[in-house]
Amino acid sequence: MKFIKSNLYLSLFLVTFYMIPVAGFGQESGLTLAVFDIDATPPIGSLLAYDPLEQTDDLGLRAKGVVISGSGLPIVICAIDWIGIANESQDAFKESLAKAASTIPSRVAVHTLHQHDAPISDWGAEKILKDAGLDPKGYESSYDKVLLQNLEEAIKEGLKDAKPITHIGTGKGIVEKVASNRRILGDDGHVAYTRTSSTKDKKIRDFPEGLIDPEVSLVSFWNEEEPVAVFSYYAVHPQSYYLTKIANPDFPGIARYMRQLAVPEAMHVHFNGAGANVTAGKYNDGAKINRKILAERLAAGMEKAWENTVKTKITKEDVYWQQEPILLTPKESIPEIAKEMHTQNARWLTNNVQKLAWYNRQALGKKIDISCLAIGDVRMLHLPGELFIEYQLAAKAERKDLFVTMAAYGDYGPFYIGPASAYSEGGYEVGTSPVTAEAEPIIMGAIKKMLHRDISKNNLDSPLVLEAESENPLRTLEQWEEKKASWKNNMASIMGTLPSRAHLKSPEVNYLDSTVEANYTKHHISFASDKRNEVTAFLYIPHSIKVKAPAMLVLHSTGDLGKKIVDGQGPLENRALASELAERGYVVIAPDYPSFGEQKDHDFATDGFASGTILAVWNHMRSVDVLTNMSEVDPERIGVIGHSLGGHNSLFVAAHDTRLKAVVTSCGWTPFDYYDIGEAGIKNYGGRLGPWAQDRYMPAIKKLLPEAQLPFDFTHIIASIAPRPVFTNAPLNDSNFSVKGVKKGIAEIQPVYNWLGYPDNLIVKYPNADHDFPPNTRKEAYSFLDNVFGFTPVKKLDFEK
Repeated sequence: MKFIKSNLYLSLFLVTFYMIPVAGFGQESGLTLAVFDIDATPPIGSLLAYDPLEQTDDLGLRAKGVVISGSGLPIVICAIDWIGIANESQDAFKESLAKAASTIPSRVAVHTLHQHDAPISDWGAEKILKDAGLDPKGYESSYDKVLLQNLEEAIKEGLKDAKPITHIGTGKGIVEKVASNRRILGDDGHVAYTRTSSTKDKKIRDFPEGLIDPEVSLVSFWNEEEPVAVFSYYAVHPQSYYLTKIANPDFPGIARYMRQLAVPEAMHVHFNGAGANVTAGKYNDGAKINRKILAERLAAGMEKAWENTVKTKITKEDVYWQQEPILLTPKESIPEIAKEMHTQNARWLTNNVQKLAWYNRQALGKKIDISCLAIGDVRMLHLPGELFIEYQLAAKAERKDLFVTMAAYGDYGPFYIGPASAYSEGGYEVGTSPVTAEAEPIIMGAIKKMLHRDISKNNLDSPLVLEAESENPLRTLEQWEEKKASWKNNMASIMGTLPSRAHLKSPEVNYLDSTVEANYTKHHISFASDKRNEVTAFLYIPHSIKVKAPAMLVLHSTGDLGKKIVDGQGPLENRALASELAERGYVVIAPDYPSFGEQKDHDFATDGFASGTILAVWNHMRSVDVLTNMSEVDPERIGVIGHSLGGHNSLFVAAHDTRLKAVVTSCGWTPFDYYDIGEAGIKNYGGRLGPWAQDRYMPAIKKLLPEAQLPFDFTHIIASIAPRPVFTNAPLNDSNFSVKGVKKGIAEIQPVYNWLGYPDNLIVKYPNADHDFPPNTRKEAYSFLDNVFGFTPVKKLDFEK
C-alpha cells in the first residue's frame, strides 16, 4: 500500500507515541470513532418488502455504522441491508440513533443497500394504509422498533470502546463485469429495452454496458497503523436473483463479508451509490451461481481499492458535517395512489404507498436533507431515493480535485430520481418516479453548494462551543444542553423564571369580533395566559388554506397602538408585518405587549412575574399554544418575527420556546456593550442600560446601575437558538442598536452555527436605512421564511414583485 512516507524523526515519534496510553492521546487529538454492527434480520414469519420471510441466509442482514466524535456534535453514519427506509421512518431512525450517540438528528445519515429480499420501513405509509382500513403488509413496523432499540444499545456499547482516529485513507479500484446501464435507448432517443437485474434475453444482455461508474471507492479510518473502519461505495442494483422468501444481503453483502475476512481488524461498511439505472443484467441471466461470481468481482475491485489506498493525517479541524435541505416537486398524479391502493396487491402497495406518504410530507413543506461529511480532501455525500448514475458522475466531475463518494438510498420516499433528460426518454424508472425533471437542478444545486463550501472556517476555538473554563470543544449533546442551560440561568437571574408548563391546558380563546378581508379573516381575540394575566391579540386566518399552513407569531414595536402597529394602523410605513404575512397565506397571531395597546393599563406590580420581559415571553408562548391547537396550522412550521421591541422579544421567546422554528429580528439587538443612549440618556435613566431597567422590561437591572454588567448577552441568546434559522435586519444607520455591535456579535455567533453544521442558518442584512424595516429587506425576510417552511405564498405583495 502507498502509505505516507515516514522519516527517522517520525519513527522516533511513533515509538514514543506507543508508550503513551491511547485514552490520553484520544483526548488530546479530539477525534474518535466508535463502530456498531448488529443483526437486522426480522424473525421468521415476518413480512419482507415483497414476501413473507420463511428462511434466513447464513450471512443474514446487517445494520452497521460508525460514530465520529470530536468535531462538533457526534456524527452517525449507518448502512442497513434493507430495501428502503422512508419518510417518518427516516425521522424515527435518525432521532433514535441521535439519542444514543448524544447528537442531533441532522447529524445522522441512514442508508439502505436496497437488497430486495429484505424489509421496507415507512411509518407514514403504514399509517396511510391503516387509516384506510387496509393491511399495512410489508410496512408493518413491529420489528422496526426492535431494531431501533438494538441499534441504540449497540451505539452506546460501541462508544465505550471508541478509538482515536489519526488518518484517513482513500483508494479506488475498477470493478470488472458487474454493472451495466438498465436503460437501452432506441434510435428515436426513447427507452427501447430495460436490462433488469437478471436479464434472460441474450439480445438485451449483449448491448454495451452503457453509462456506469466502474469505480468502487474506499474511505478508511485509521488509528495510526491500525485500520478501524472501511467505507466502500459502488453504484449498482444489488440483486442477482430475489423473491426467494429468504432474507439475504445478496452479492454486495457477500463481497463486504469477504473483505471483512481479509481485513478483520476494521469493520467494513458498504454503501450503494446512485444505482437506480444500473443493474448487473448484462452479466447475470438469473443463474444462482452468478451471485457468487458477482460478489467475487465486486470484492476484487474492493481489494484493488484497498491496495491503492493512500493515508493522510487528519485533525478535528479537518472534519466538517453539513447539510442542505431540499424540497422536490411532485408529479400531480401522486394523490391518485390513495384511490388505487384499495384494489391493488401487496407488491404494488410496497412500490407506491411510500410515494404518497412522501407527497403528503412535501405538501407540508417537510424537506429532505442532502448531507456531506468533509474530512480533509474527502467529501462523502449522502443522498435520498434511487438516484440515477448521472448524479454520482456529475458530483465527481464537479470537484475532480477532491475524493468524492456518494451514498444514495437515504430517505426512500422520493423513490426513483432521474436527471432532467431522462424524463423525456420514457422507461420504467421515470414512469414510476414521483418527482419531476425539476429535481435535477435542485439536487445538483445542493451538491455543488456543499462541494464548494470553504470548510477552513471550521474553527472550534470559539468560547461559545468550549467547555467551561477549558479549551476543549464540547463533544456531546448533553454538554451542549448544559451550556445552553447555563446561559438560560444567567438570563433568568435578570429576567426571572417562567412558571411551570407541566399540565398546562390550552387557552380558551374568546372571539370578540371579526373582519373579513379579501384574502383573510381577522379575529379580535383574548384569552387568559394564567390566573392573573390576559392576552389580547389579532388572529389572522387566510382564506386559501387547503392543508395545514405555516404560522407566525408577530410582535409589534414600541407604541401605544400595540398590535395595531403590525396590522398597518400606525403612522409609520413598513410595520404592517402581521397583515402582510396573512396576505401571503400565513396564519398569524399578533398579541399586545404588556403596557401597550389594550394592555396599556397593565400593572407590573401585581402580575406575578419578575419582569415585563418574562411576562411577555410567557404570553407569547401561550400565543404559540393557541396556534398549535388550530386545525389550520402545521405545528411544525411556526416562526416569530418582530421589529424593535418586537425584534428583541422575538429572540427572547425563541430562546425559551423550541417550537418556534424560524426567527426574524428587525432592529432588535446589539451586544449590550454597544448599547449607547448618549450622555443625556445616561443621566436621565441613571446608567447606560437604564432603558432596559424599566418595569416593562427587566427591572432587576436597576440594582446594577450605573455600570451594569449583565451575566448574559444577545450573543448567548442567539447561540442558544442555534441551529434554528435566525434572520437579522440591522440597518447601517440604526440609532437604537449599533450596527458595529451587530457585526461583532454575528462574528461571535457564526462559529456556533458552523459547529452545528448549519453555517447558512445565520443570516444578516445591512440595508442603508435608519431604524426601519425597509421593503427590500422585508422581501428578503419573507423569502427566508418561505424557504425555511417550504411554503409557496398565495400572493406576492407589491414590493415583492
